[in-house]
Amino acid sequence: MVDERVLLISGEATFVDDLREPLLDGAAHAVFVRSTAAHASIEVDLSEAHAAPGVLAAIAAADNPILPTMAYNALHPLRFAQPLLAEHKVRYVGEPVAVIVAETREQAVDAAELVIIDYQDLPVVLTAQQAIDGAVQLFEPADQARHNAGSPDTGGASADTASSNVIRTHLDDGLSVESAPELFAHADVVIEHNFRNPRQVAAPIECRGATAVWTPDGHLHAWVSTQTPHSFRSRIAPMYDLALSQIHIVAGPFVGGGFGGKGAPGPEEQLIPHLAKLVDRPVRWVESRTENLTSAPHGRAEEVHLWLAGTSDGELQAVKVQLHKDAGAYPSSGAGLPNNWTALMLAGTYAIAHTEFEQVTYVTNRPPVAALRGAGRAPVIAALERAIDMFAAEIDMDPAEVRRRNLVGADDMPYTSPTGAIYDDADYGDALERVLMLADYDVLRQRQAAQRLIAGGVQIGIGLASYNHRTCGGGGESALVRINPDGSATVVTGTTSQGQAHEATWRTIASGELGIAPEYITVIEGRTDEIATGMGAIGSRSVQTAGLAIHEASAEVVSQAAAVAAQMLEAAPADVVLDRVVGAFHVVGTPSRSLGWAEIAVEMQARDEQLSCDHVYENGGKDVYPSGCHVAVVEVDTETGAWKLVQYSAVDDAGVRVNDQAVDDQLRGGIALGAAQVMGEEVLFDEAGNPLTANFLDYQIASIDQFCQIDLEAQVVPSSFNAGGYKAVGESGPIGATPAVHNAVLDAIAHVGVRHIDIPCTPQKVWKAINELPGR
Repeated sequence: MVDERVLLISGEATFVDDLREPLLDGAAHAVFVRSTAAHASIEVDLSEAHAAPGVLAAIAAADNPILPTMAYNALHPLRFAQPLLAEHKVRYVGEPVAVIVAETREQAVDAAELVIIDYQDLPVVLTAQQAIDGAVQLFEPADQARHNAGSPDTGGASADTASSNVIRTHLDDGLSVESAPELFAHADVVIEHNFRNPRQVAAPIECRGATAVWTPDGHLHAWVSTQTPHSFRSRIAPMYDLALSQIHIVAGPFVGGGFGGKGAPGPEEQLIPHLAKLVDRPVRWVESRTENLTSAPHGRAEEVHLWLAGTSDGELQAVKVQLHKDAGAYPSSGAGLPNNWTALMLAGTYAIAHTEFEQVTYVTNRPPVAALRGAGRAPVIAALERAIDMFAAEIDMDPAEVRRRNLVGADDMPYTSPTGAIYDDADYGDALERVLMLADYDVLRQRQAAQRLIAGGVQIGIGLASYNHRTCGGGGESALVRINPDGSATVVTGTTSQGQAHEATWRTIASGELGIAPEYITVIEGRTDEIATGMGAIGSRSVQTAGLAIHEASAEVVSQAAAVAAQMLEAAPADVVLDRVVGAFHVVGTPSRSLGWAEIAVEMQARDEQLSCDHVYENGGKDVYPSGCHVAVVEVDTETGAWKLVQYSAVDDAGVRVNDQAVDDQLRGGIALGAAQVMGEEVLFDEAGNPLTANFLDYQIASIDQFCQIDLEAQVVPSSFNAGGYKAVGESGPIGATPAVHNAVLDAIAHVGVRHIDIPCTPQKVWKAINELPGR
């Protein structure tokens, strides 16, 4: 057994671009030609590209018979479905217009430069107001792309011919608004602010990629850098008129980071199988970093207009949110977030009695928006936590005290929020008190007060954030556990790993139930041939679904083995037990006569049978809500606006922890992503929709030297919503970190009169906010 972490760190892990499968011998290479206009009608000339050296195929939309069957999912009007190659017009810079397949990647790149695209520019839609007003329609009936309207998955959307830039509102999913204007009209204090949560990219170490080949039996084999191989298979099956059994997908075999962006396949991955059939040989595609930053799905892209009402003694009474969600040019997974994920989290960890939610999700001339770690929940929690600090300042109360007075109590769990969310077991108050001690909060405030006596210079800022968040989103996960003839075990799941240490975690769970040492357990995941169904790694669902499926499948295998052992030992099944310390079955009271897994496996082999269980765990709608409380400390140079993170403390509840190291690693990585959104990460465009952040110099991706030591303390409150007591951790870090760091930066300059700066809080923005104050 080789630990997956060793393979990743040593560079021995095999990613899509490293594949050397015999099936892929002689593979050609694909390069996409992308739009340089944000909104324009187009005509494409491929004649010169066809004649270029090494070119095997060059196609545009007119040559492409593979059509989408839905606009990401069946709930969205089909007019918004993204063609795999732009038809009639382009709707964002970076949209695939044509594709070249050549003998080598270099030849494909050279030929791509010979493609001539004639653009007739059209007015762009970049803001919420422009999209909702509808003066410019991005999907007029005359310029809608072809789609596979016969698919059974369209949900009747094929009949849609309306003209509107609006994809979805709160009303489309029956989210009624019980308005209570009197609460806000008569409250002692009302904080109203429009919080902007800009686009951020996942920036995985491995960019997107796919490789495909057809075998003589008409089957498709594809290796894709994806979080959801089974979903990808289901998506392309109707597009290629194939049965699921004819499609064989492998995630990776290693996937170099996902963070949500690889949970939603782009047009490129879906077109690669057609290209392989077209040239009758394997085809590889891997995007460049510039393509990833400009064309891969982005995250966030929300404006949260929030009202928070309360009393002068610190009681929070009501919160109202009007959300504007930019879905980009075509709906991806991001378009479904507001109604399904944001609406439930308006009250966060607080006992706020009244909530109101409205939202509009719309298209613009920017790249599509998918999920990104904390998707749907992070922006509204960031807005709420920022508003609570503003509320605390308004009533002149310490932000920690405001939170302390309003957190839902541990005795109230499970708790039903006014949003309809049902929180499982948690102790938010304990997390707050523990993180205040961990950070030495009182001493920090004393240091801050002393520093403020010195005008200007470097000031200390202290930011808090209390969070919880919905995970999983319903459904379950599958797992197969089988015992091999040598007494080892194999565990197969429908999940995928992008560096979350699934392999070690699944071994630990199976080992605990089977009594087989982890080094004798093989883990397989991300392969549709190995297990019939799978949800993949999305929504922080893996341990609470796949972990439980593995546990229950392992328990069933133990029961099977105990029955066989009873026959072999000539005992009653009820009298046979498994000694998990030594991994052997024996009759109660007589451990000297025992049977190991290998002996039972050999007996099963003689019977032409195998000890195995294929199990699907369903959570029955009982999603879990991990939580925590974070404290960030920054130092801000008020003369230049430059600031740095100098201390970070976090207490997080992930429920029962199977793998402490993996949990801590997930938290630290997530905290870095959340803090980076405050430090400077933002996707920018000019007034024509051209991207301004096409490399890591312009995008300002955070680097290790911008971070301090992150002090973590585990809070373990087992969930009663599942047998393992598991919760989740993959998205907790960024959800807590963004508001904690944001509040810290603004706390450092609050005493000079700065009330708010939208993220990212770049030094330029901080300096400008200070120097634009009256009297400066």
